[in-house]
Amino acid sequence: MPAAKFEIVRKCKVCGELFKAKTIESWYCSPRCSKIAWKRRKDEERKMQRLDEVVKKIPESRDYITVPEAYALFGISKETLYRLIRKGCISSVNAGQRQIRVSKDELMKLYPLRKKALTKSKPVAKLYSLEPKDCYTIGEIAKKYHLDDSTVYLHIRKYSIPTRQIGNFVYAPKKEIDNLYKGAKQ
Repeated sequence: MPAAKFEIVRKCKVCGELFKAKTIESWYCSPRCSKIAWKRRKDEERKMQRLDEVVKKIPESRDYITVPEAYALFGISKETLYRLIRKGCISSVNAGQRQIRVSKDELMKLYPLRKKALTKSKPVAKLYSLEPKDCYTIGEIAKKYHLDDSTVYLHIRKYSIPTRQIGNFVYAPKKEIDNLYKGAKQ
């Protein structure tokens, strides 16, 4: 993607360093930070997949579950579960050496089930006010952010920002445009 004609100062999401974004989509200061973020995302996805597999193997009829199964089902850390067992907050059964089982019903009363991170819900449709008082014209956007009109049109199409044409002017919501170009020099 070609470099932008404007400057956006952003904070790297990995190392926290301030940098000048070369494009609107730049979120990391270097390729190294980008790779680290990608690896973290993939590791988190794999971890959630493993937890989902453990949850699928737990029979619904079982009243007492192991601590790792409770971790997978509720997303509570093992240390927290062991602390609750020591304090007597939840009933447990020791079925032998290293085989502690906890009551699933008591945990359900205390904690909600873990949300499935891999299933992405549909985003809620945003309601926009496309009245001229709540919008910028393309020319105003270009002037405010020191861009060409063609660049503004390209970004509006790329990010699916709604527009409205009244006469010779095309209007785009101020909130979306300000959000898109936040951090850019005005």
